[in-house]
Amino acid sequence: MTKSKPVRTALAWLGCAVFAIPLIAHAYAGSGSRYFGDDFCASATFHEHGLIGGQRWFYMNWNAVPTTLFLMAVTDPGGVWITRVLPAVAIVLWVATAVWAIRQVTRRIGEPADLPVSLLFAEIVVYATIADAPNIVQSLYLRVPMLAYVAPLIALTLYAGFVARISARHQTRPSTLAASGVISFVAGCFGPTYVAMQTTALALAAVLTRLLDRSGRSRTLGRVLESGLIGSVAALAFVALAPGNAVRQQSFTSSPGVWAIVKWSVLSSVFMFARPVLPLLHGTIVAMVARVFPSSPAWLTRALDMAASPLTPLLLVGVPAWIAFDRPEPSTAVDIRRARLVLIGAPILAFALVAACMAPSAYGLSAPPPPRALIIPEFVLVCFTMAWGYALGVCGRAVSMSNRRLITPLAVALACAAVWPPIASARTAMDAGASLRAWAVRWDDTDRRLRSAHERGERKAVVPAVDTIGGVGSIGPDPADWVNWCAARYYGFDTITGVAAPR
Repeated sequence: MTKSKPVRTALAWLGCAVFAIPLIAHAYAGSGSRYFGDDFCASATFHEHGLIGGQRWFYMNWNAVPTTLFLMAVTDPGGVWITRVLPAVAIVLWVATAVWAIRQVTRRIGEPADLPVSLLFAEIVVYATIADAPNIVQSLYLRVPMLAYVAPLIALTLYAGFVARISARHQTRPSTLAASGVISFVAGCFGPTYVAMQTTALALAAVLTRLLDRSGRSRTLGRVLESGLIGSVAALAFVALAPGNAVRQQSFTSSPGVWAIVKWSVLSSVFMFARPVLPLLHGTIVAMVARVFPSSPAWLTRALDMAASPLTPLLLVGVPAWIAFDRPEPSTAVDIRRARLVLIGAPILAFALVAACMAPSAYGLSAPPPPRALIIPEFVLVCFTMAWGYALGVCGRAVSMSNRRLITPLAVALACAAVWPPIASARTAMDAGASLRAWAVRWDDTDRRLRSAHERGERKAVVPAVDTIGGVGSIGPDPADWVNWCAARYYGFDTITGVAAPR
């Protein structure tokens, strides 16, 4: 055992405790979740058509997200109660699968991480992805968008660990390759944003494995990735060819050409990368956009409001770099060569995957994705930034031992600097939780009134309106509004009208 390992382990456990605080706060905030428009619509559809019939209805009349719809149908019998615990369940599952995947990946690259380091990395990944999500209420706290955008990230984390574990074997069974294809197909059916990213990631990984592994030692990895790619392409086709896409497209602008899709995807990706410095570049961005577009686009203000913390990238680079730098084993020439490839290639690959996330919205909306969907490219950026930081630490490990003595005070300084962002994030989550739980009290009152009115046999209900939360509409004053219409189907009324509560 090296002299620095006890310090590294202690700091890792301390980091685990610190980053658990905001995650617990987000679980608390999510306990104020209730039903909103999509919950009412989906529940009513499955009640009317059944599980299979509901899947077919959505595929023919809206879009193809069968895995998301399946999870919605499975959780629907739990009613509003289950919406209160789903955010906490998602966070726990996400961290647990990330710990397992990190241990598999680090073993595969020859630098196995112990439990405290794996847990620290996992918590940072989940924390940073959630903390910088543009609309955390919609991305995590509410059931339907959480199943659509966070659940596939959990599946991706699990799949990455599966690929790393299987690829360590010298041979693969046909059943293993089939499992890779099935997993990627099922995960791809979460929705267009995710499947576009997954397909691009698997294609790039398969090609790079072929190009970089001239000795053939990663033949198993290549086969597993290619099987996954087949499944992902099949999911992409299944999602893209859904008849419901044409029906849904009627609600939006006409689909742009290829050049417009590329332009929107690249521009949206630039915004994602620039989020930590958006406050500093506000004027420059406005001027650049004015040169590209004849008039100020409607989405510009929304995009500029999605600034992220500039401390997050420093944290994502600094912690993995410290962990890699402080390992007792010296970096070999092979380690340094691989690390340099990561330093060069990670930003390029990250941009390609983020652009892939943006492409479906560029095609369907001629605009960036809705804020709730940006948690997927945010996850991509977090993972690649941490990989870049780790590679930086591997390269730095080649410095002389005299310089390595500075690692302990630097680690302590980094640990002190890393405390503020998660604590601040926890305070923000607690504030959001207080607002969400106050909203839930009003929602519960309206829910009780609706159920009582239904028991009395009323066909047209008039109840207190429920305010919007996180940009999500709820029962309002217009009985013809889609949320009121779906809620009426859900509760069994002809119409529901929301009125302002007396003050």
